[in-house]
Amino acid sequence: MRASGGVLMITTKTGFNGKSKISISFDQSMQSPARSPQMVSAFDYANMYNQRVANDTLFADAQDIAMGGSGLDHSSTVFYTPFELERYQKADMTEFYPVRDMMDDFTKDFSQLTRLNVNFTGGSDLMKFYASVGYVNQGGLFENEPFDEYSYNAESKSNRFNFRSNMDIQLNNNLNAWIKVGGYMEKNNRPYIGNNQGWDYVLAKLYETPNNAHNDLTSDGEVIVKRDKLNFRNTESVYGYLNRSGSMLETVTRLGNTFGMRQKLDGLAEGLSVMGQLTFDIYSRNTQTRSRDFEKWEMASLFDSNGLDSLGFAKVPGSSNSTLTDGQIKFFNYMYNFRGSIDYERVFGDKHSVSASFLGERQTQQKQDFLSTNYIGLAGRINYAYNNKYFAEFNGAYQGSEQFAKGKRFGFFPSVSAAWLISNESFLDDSDLISFLKVRASAGQTGSSVFTYGSDYQYLYITTWNSNATENQIGNENITWETSTKYNVGLEAELLNDITVVLDYYSHKNTDVIVRNIATIPDGMMGLGDANLPPANLGESVNSGFELAVGYNKQINKDWIISVNGNISTNKNEIKDMAEMPYDETYAYTYRQQGYSHAYHWGYKTDGLFDNQSEIDNWADQSALGGVPIPGDIKYIDITNDGVVDDKDIAPLAPQHAELHYGLNARVNFKGIDLTCFINGMGKRNVYLNGFGQWSNRDNFTEYMTNAWTPETSTSDAYPRLGNNSTNYIKSDYWIKDGSYIRLRNIELGYTLPENISQKIKASSIRFYVNGLNLLTWDKLPHEDFDPELSGYSTIGYPIAKAYNFGVSVKF
Repeated sequence: MRASGGVLMITTKTGFNGKSKISISFDQSMQSPARSPQMVSAFDYANMYNQRVANDTLFADAQDIAMGGSGLDHSSTVFYTPFELERYQKADMTEFYPVRDMMDDFTKDFSQLTRLNVNFTGGSDLMKFYASVGYVNQGGLFENEPFDEYSYNAESKSNRFNFRSNMDIQLNNNLNAWIKVGGYMEKNNRPYIGNNQGWDYVLAKLYETPNNAHNDLTSDGEVIVKRDKLNFRNTESVYGYLNRSGSMLETVTRLGNTFGMRQKLDGLAEGLSVMGQLTFDIYSRNTQTRSRDFEKWEMASLFDSNGLDSLGFAKVPGSSNSTLTDGQIKFFNYMYNFRGSIDYERVFGDKHSVSASFLGERQTQQKQDFLSTNYIGLAGRINYAYNNKYFAEFNGAYQGSEQFAKGKRFGFFPSVSAAWLISNESFLDDSDLISFLKVRASAGQTGSSVFTYGSDYQYLYITTWNSNATENQIGNENITWETSTKYNVGLEAELLNDITVVLDYYSHKNTDVIVRNIATIPDGMMGLGDANLPPANLGESVNSGFELAVGYNKQINKDWIISVNGNISTNKNEIKDMAEMPYDETYAYTYRQQGYSHAYHWGYKTDGLFDNQSEIDNWADQSALGGVPIPGDIKYIDITNDGVVDDKDIAPLAPQHAELHYGLNARVNFKGIDLTCFINGMGKRNVYLNGFGQWSNRDNFTEYMTNAWTPETSTSDAYPRLGNNSTNYIKSDYWIKDGSYIRLRNIELGYTLPENISQKIKASSIRFYVNGLNLLTWDKLPHEDFDPELSGYSTIGYPIAKAYNFGVSVKF
């Protein structure tokens, strides 16, 4: 009831009454990034660098001339010389002019993943059990080498041991109990990159280091981090990150326990029972760091009167080699939940089925030294079915959270649903077409406290203060639950005994949405000074969509089985109100949230690139966006027709969230051979390509940018001219691309040995299989430098893996 987006119920496996069974599975995977950016060569980088520098000088001149000057002095501008370009092209002096493949130098072709799992299940009338133990070993993406001066191990690897034990115990005819214990212990080793710094720092440096940048070490074995002509954003190196900065070992443990009992009370009323259950979950993470600083050196090529003479090295000021420093970072989190219920279930006269439940729940969660969060709730449910044809259900939840002030902590959220199982009607008894047909509808409310634990959304009814004794966030004691009112109608059908159809339409109306940074009253009003207005339940939004699942499952004969299941869903949302202050009528669009979907892309409309100065002279003035444009820059449209392109021309570009999701799962069995395939994807999805790999103002270039505009190669679909300084790097529809994709998520081929062979080792089944993960992807992005699943979010993130896997599963 607390989750306004819905609830996913997970039930772990349990045992059965019968002879014990054992299953063992082992598989080995070879993994690599599904996609990686394609960097330009050392020679191409030098040429493109010269092109970018030349464009930056033209842009600087244009700004100076616009301000009444006559152009700037560029005599000190540094370019790669023809001699240097030739060295990079011929790769004949790599000590002086490195020619590298940074991606190949620091990443593995494949990393390994090994998995072993053993399951035990069985039981008797008195006790049923299920137990599972597993082990996972995974290697990292990056290459490491030992540093002999110190004994630490910076190799990227992970080892994980997990277990689960579920027992159901029949203590007597009326009392049963269950014990469920599960958890894991995981050890993750990797280079020490820095406190609160992850792999994105290494990947960012790897991606942004050109293939002509520098070699790794000086002749004395010290780390090179930069060289002349390259002004990196930070004085680090991939080699230093991976091999000289130390190591960190992370130990993660998690233990979840559930204990419960149910007592039948048929002596009081047939079908009556009571239940009590306690769940305790603890999570801890202990990170042991062994960190060190290292000397960082800059490389330069030195010349005498006859040309190239030698290499020169200069130590970066403030850097030095240090010994290892041990450190420790600890984190813990625990949660306990107690729930008890009174349940009733009975059938009267073979036609009237009644069930009811009344549940009470209390939960506490503690994270580090934050204040604990507490929840308490009461819920009731009544179900009625008549003759297995007509069904009705009524629910109500009364729940409370201390995240709200007294008097606002509790909310009541009811729901009702009904269904008609038409296929059980007599008029369909003889139908060969319809074997199952059900229609259903529901309406109800759920509540959300929206407070992500430990976030800025905790205890919004309390006023917070700055260190100088001034108010920071004004509290609002009227803050209360967000409410989502949900409506759903659906149909379930089975046709010809082989075809299944499930169709749903849903509509959610979200009210009392908590709004922070309220804009309906200008800042500084009401005597608040610089403090933010208090948050309030002022927002409203709607969601709606369809979900369709269609399946075909057919056993053709004793040898052939075919199963094909597909699904598709749509979703649209709209913000109705977010306490937004409208812009005045001189703006093209007065609202930037209201009337649009959540997280909508806003920016400038464009019309290609400027091809020459004449086009610029006859275009609206867009210098307010960051400077006077030059040929090769993006044209921004003056929507307001006032002769100036500025923030008044900002327009809605496209929704961020995908409106369409789809998937297909197919399976074919022929005797002992089975082939499965799973495909999924997203449609009507727009991504904003920005930052590294998309914009040429970063430290490196990708192959995608080789199509950049030049006077000689100008085309309408060219990449904008290369440049550090331009107006091209602002949000516009030029960088909004179709992010739809279809992915072959998994394909597997298996073979189960004949039973007479398996029984030779007393096994009931032996199956061998090979599969592939994320092997193929179809999309509409302009390049394949980044995965379409990640594009539009962070281009500097650990890549999605594709994998080739083989394994064996044995059952006894």
